[in-house]
Amino acid sequence: MDVAQIASLFKAYTASFPQEEMIQLKIHHTERVVADANEIMCREHFPAELHVAGEVAAWLHDVGRFPQFMQYHTFSDQKSVNHATLSCAEIRRLGWLDSASPEMRERVLKAVELHNVRDLPSALSEADAKVAHVVRDADKLDIFTVLEEAIATDYLPSHPEVYWGLPFTGPLSKEVVQAIEAGTSVDYGAIRSFADFVLIQVAWCNGGLHFPASCALTLARNCLTIRRDYLCSILPASEHANVMKCCSIAAAALTRKASHGA
Repeated sequence: MDVAQIASLFKAYTASFPQEEMIQLKIHHTERVVADANEIMCREHFPAELHVAGEVAAWLHDVGRFPQFMQYHTFSDQKSVNHATLSCAEIRRLGWLDSASPEMRERVLKAVELHNVRDLPSALSEADAKVAHVVRDADKLDIFTVLEEAIATDYLPSHPEVYWGLPFTGPLSKEVVQAIEAGTSVDYGAIRSFADFVLIQVAWCNGGLHFPASCALTLARNCLTIRRDYLCSILPASEHANVMKCCSIAAAALTRKASHGA
């Protein structure tokens, strides 16, 4: 499979949409996901065939975001459609993987389809799971970046579409805090405020990142420190203990897992 051709097809496809702010945001997001996926795969010594599958899946994972936003004017799957399912439908409709081997095509489509699920199915083959995990990790790493850029540029709260149209003010959900304390994945249905949207990214650091390389990159970029300080700045003092506790748990998990790849 020609990765350069897939990249060209993606760029031509996204150029066909009105180049408004939210469309540009998702184009840049995809470009950075590809870069982070490549970084992770190099650090984790992916074999060549899986590296190609991972890079192609990174280019294509959010193809459905563009028709989703044009039709529904939101990136909230709960308020519109599952964007991963829509991505797979668009890839098939456009025939972008028709020249790939059946095994490669299905591996890429599985990674796209599963990049936004809570947990990967246990029945996946080791190779399929590896490719799916690299897309999921790279996607999370760049979602960190998108939020950090929004914080740094005072983009919030005037662009609620970035954080699924959730109320900008509101307390932390008890369910999200408890999931971090227990080290379990978070039910996205428990996210009720912007603070929860930020805290779920803390939860990703507590077991939601698969590869040691992904954890090392998260630590190097100070992702947890930024979220801890920001949450404390927007929440009342009564919530600070929960923020500090959750970030401390996540930092320990990141450090422990990152050291496995050292």
